Amino acid sequence: MGALVRRAVLPLAVTAALALTAQPAVAAPTNPAAGPDAPAATVPSDPPTESDRVIVKFRDTAAPEAAKEKVVDTAAQQALGDSKTPEVEEHVKQTTTQADVIKLDRELDESEQKDLVREIEANPAVEYAEADRLASVSWVPNDTYTQFQWSLLPQQGGVNFPAAWDMSRGNGQTIAVLDTGITPHGDLDSKVVPGRDFINDTNLSRDYDLRDANPRDEGDWSAPGECSAGARNSSWHGTHVAGLAAGVTHNGAGISGAAPGAKILPVRVLGKCTNGWVSDIADGISWSAGAPVAGQSANRNPAAVINLSLNYPGQCGTTMQNAINTAVSRKVPVVVAAGNSSVNAGGTAPANCANTIVVGASDTTGYTAGYSNTGAVVDILAPGGTAANPMLSTFNSGTTVPGAPTYGNLYGTSMATPLVSGTVALMKQRDPGLTPARIEQLLTSTASGPLGSLNLDPAAAVRAVTPRTTVQASYTAAGGIGSKWHATGGAAKWGNPVMNEANAANGGRYQEFVKNGRKTTIYWSRSTGAYVVENPTAIGSRFISAGRERGYGYPSSDERRVPGGAYQLFRNGSSLTKVLWTPATGPHAVKETGGIGGAWKRAGFERGWGWPVTDEYRSGGEVLQRFSNGVTAHWTPQRGVWTTR
Repeated sequence: MGALVRRAVLPLAVTAALALTAQPAVAAPTNPAAGPDAPAATVPSDPPTESDRVIVKFRDTAAPEAAKEKVVDTAAQQALGDSKTPEVEEHVKQTTTQADVIKLDRELDESEQKDLVREIEANPAVEYAEADRLASVSWVPNDTYTQFQWSLLPQQGGVNFPAAWDMSRGNGQTIAVLDTGITPHGDLDSKVVPGRDFINDTNLSRDYDLRDANPRDEGDWSAPGECSAGARNSSWHGTHVAGLAAGVTHNGAGISGAAPGAKILPVRVLGKCTNGWVSDIADGISWSAGAPVAGQSANRNPAAVINLSLNYPGQCGTTMQNAINTAVSRKVPVVVAAGNSSVNAGGTAPANCANTIVVGASDTTGYTAGYSNTGAVVDILAPGGTAANPMLSTFNSGTTVPGAPTYGNLYGTSMATPLVSGTVALMKQRDPGLTPARIEQLLTSTASGPLGSLNLDPAAAVRAVTPRTTVQASYTAAGGIGSKWHATGGAAKWGNPVMNEANAANGGRYQEFVKNGRKTTIYWSRSTGAYVVENPTAIGSRFISAGRERGYGYPSSDERRVPGGAYQLFRNGSSLTKVLWTPATGPHAVKETGGIGGAWKRAGFERGWGWPVTDEYRSGGEVLQRFSNGVTAHWTPQRGVWTTR
């Protein structure tokens, strides 16, 4: 839990109802209307995703090249079909580990590469296969001002976002920015989803109305004596924070956001004097997470993460804690600023609220910035800038009411917080089901830096998330496979289809399903009908390593659990194979239509000779197989089957 906050500029406001006002976690701006005056250097473009090469490690590395190429040709035929089957063009080389690099006569897209690799690896002669891909330097956006965003670039004293972007861009995620609202900006507009104004006080709202669907920042300026002794210009704080979190990226202009693929949900909770009531902020948190709020229309774009670059002195109250708990119960992490008063953040809310991820600010050396609050509630440090090295982001030229869009510099824990929120969005693209507690644990366990395990490492945090298989709702299961899927439990048992039904060997069909990362394949052939192969089980793994339907044939039963183990039947033409498994013996196949398998059946199956402890193997001109009850079966064409013990 925890968050970073900035130094409070105004004293605590207390009303007759004892409601508190919150302030943004931002230190004094440094020439906020001034953007950089030089363009960034040219950066390389993304490497292509297509490839016409495949790397294959054969178990017999000395096999003839023609035989190896035949394996790839056959796999291509099975995986991609007659109309678009690539052919082997040349054997390029053998790597230092004796894997073969084979070039095809056309490039394959990523989906085709996966299909081809799967088919190649199904061949028992293959140890592994993978696409050979062109690489480039880590993805760096081509935005004009990216080179001035030191916080995103480790070589400039920031953290390694480019390496994180190679794994995730935050696609499909939404970051709620609860702040002063947002102003129109070319580096924001296309990323913004419908937000809301939650300010329920016309003395603060500046638009002279109450809550509505317009989260536009009306300006938080103040006249002399209104909020402080002197006049204050508008901070455009929410616009700046939104750009740091998820500004439009790789469009050849402006700045880059921490989560380039994420959307922005603007929720206006701070108004005049940059103040906002805790009761309004709490409702904004609940609404952002998709929870119902009385009198407000439903949020059709619930956030994946909530950013609170704000704070107020004192302890976390029940109202704020309940709102945070509501978000967390919906698996929406709440990332908050530690504050900028150079004190223990344990005395500042919402940094001291439970179930939060608290962010402190670091400078270009990775050490805690002088203004940042510290203490045990701070979970992680992220670049927040200093007066000498502030943070560049989207801004507005207006001194009071909104003017033209521009870029400006601010620094504070307010600026550090959206970098962490952006990192969370990158993590949740890889696994949208991550809980807030797990996200906090991954952020802190992957942190590093000069202060030990405290500095944000976005690349390490993203890498630590195991990607969850994406299920596309457009896939459907029909026909014999669909009937089998529905009859045996459907999505509740096997998950949803992750591909359309496709051709298998010898005129059959197959379709894959995934539930909680566990893959199941349902096969159908005219002679067997449809049956399930549970890929992760020992029997399923043995079926795959034996060549799938081209090895044992099509399943003619589902996997069946019996006392002591399990078995499954497979048919390949007139041949029937039973794969049996126990914890002690592992998975092994008995060829029931063969000589040894037939004798094993006549002897009483596993109740007679026992479970197979080997597959059939040759030795001294004989075919042999050993069984768990001490029986070794022998076979020759001349003698038939006999046993020894």
